[in-house]
Order: sequence, then C-alpha cells, then structure tokens
Amino acid sequence: MANLKEVRVRIASIKSTRQITSAMKMVSASKLRKGQNAITNLVPYEKQLRITLDKINQTLKPEEKNVLCLQKPVKDALVIIVSANKGLCGTFNSHLLKGSVNHLRKLKEQGFNVKLWIIGKKAEEFFRKSNYEILEVHNELIDHVTFESAFSLARKAMNLIENNTFQKIDIVYNKFKNAAVYNLITEQYLPMYIPDAPDVNGFGNETPAYIMEPSRKELLEELVPKVIQTYMYRILLDSFTSEQGARMTAMHKATDNATELLKNLTITYNKVRQSSITNEIVEIVGGAEALNR
Repeated sequence: MANLKEVRVRIASIKSTRQITSAMKMVSASKLRKGQNAITNLVPYEKQLRITLDKINQTLKPEEKNVLCLQKPVKDALVIIVSANKGLCGTFNSHLLKGSVNHLRKLKEQGFNVKLWIIGKKAEEFFRKSNYEILEVHNELIDHVTFESAFSLARKAMNLIENNTFQKIDIVYNKFKNAAVYNLITEQYLPMYIPDAPDVNGFGNETPAYIMEPSRKELLEELVPKVIQTYMYRILLDSFTSEQGARMTAMHKATDNATELLKNLTITYNKVRQSSITNEIVEIVGGAEALNR
C-alpha cells in the first residue's frame, strides 16, 4: 500500500488536472455557443441563395451556365482537408484523418492526380509524413473564422477551376449536428452540383416567379461566387463548432473521471492514515508494557 506522502502528491496532482479540464470545458462551451449562433444566423441566408441559384440554372442552356457549375472530365483533383489546430477533442481529428485517407485512396484508384490544401495543424502533421503533395496550408483560418478569410480561400479555389488547374475540388470536414454529435462529410466543393429539379422550400411543385434584372447570365456571374464563398464560410464554422463540441464533451468526461479518481484516492488516503495511526498506537502500547515489566 502507498504511503501517505505519495497519496497526497497524487491527490494534489489530480486536483490541479481537474481544474484545467474544467476550465477548458467552460472555454469550449463559450466558443461552442458562439459558433452555434453564427451557423443559425447563416443557414437561412445560404439556403435561400442556393434555391435562387438552382432555379436560375434550371432554365439555362448548358453553354449559358457558369464555368464553376460545369462538370468536366477530371485529371487533376484537389482535396481540402479541414481539421483542428489542437488536440484534446476526442476522436474529432482521428476520425477525420481516417476518412480523408480513405477518400484520397479512392481518388488515386480512379487515376486522378491528387494534391492537398490543409487547414489545421493536426492534418498538416499527419500528411507531412505521407506521399501526398501539400500545395498550401492555412492553419490560421480555423481558430478565428471570418467572412473575409473564408471568402478569400474560396476565391483562390474558384480561380483554380476557372484556369483549369484542377477539374475537381473535394472537401473533407466535420459537419456540426449538436454539442455531442458531428458527421464526417466528404463531398465535391467545385464545380458546384446543380440538381435538375431543385427542392424549392415553401413552393411545392410550383415554380416561383422571378423578375430578373440584368440578364440571367450576368446575375449568375455575381450569384455563383457568392454561393460558393458563403458555403466555404459555413464549412469552416461547422468544423470550428464541431471541434468545440467535441472538446467540451471530452473535457466534461475528463473532469468527471478526475472527480471519481479523487473520491477513490481520498478513501485510500484515509485508510493509509488510519492504518498508520493504529500502528503508532500499537507501538506506544507495546513500549509502555515493556517498561512496566
């Protein structure tokens, strides 16, 4: 059985760790709330933009559509991977990296020349050890998500498609569902997928009447980049908020485990202390009896 000093040192260490995990939980909860509010405010705007874009594209001939919405034969593919800069967030990063590797393997099997854009230090550390070529790293984007940074990144991606540097850009990220749940998403970011029969919220099978000024083609030139940029902003928000939810959950469990361990160590400490006192009493009584003889 451990002595009193060893138990006291361990109790002090666990108390210090519990304070840290509790503080990290509260910080993540605050950031989570901020991210949730941003997503809630953005989604209706993004959804209506997409509905409008889908309806306009539905009436256009293929040659009239924006180049960012035209599917091309693929030779070179770019994959954007959005991870976290820090750990201590459960399986957030490991699950993402596993899904990224599986997706990259499928693209390779299809004969595509694949290159990477990395967002997040955890993904950078992982793929630096791989055979995949990393073109750009943007770790600064994920800790402080802003319109400007997301729009700038989306604009660079659009330039790659417009210049035919890449014919396909995919993105891998964790989509926020709630504080405890996030889903791994692997999808094509560019060119945009335009459905033949878009789901028009609130109109059923009816086609809403749009009066457009200027022409549809000119309107698309303005609307398509805005939809793509807004979508990038929402992706970064989803990843940031999912990370905070995962970290809050992990730190909550760590705090609970520390509390339970402290409870068990306190019981152990009391047993050791009681045993030590009992031994001292026995020694005193035994010494007194020896003197009396």
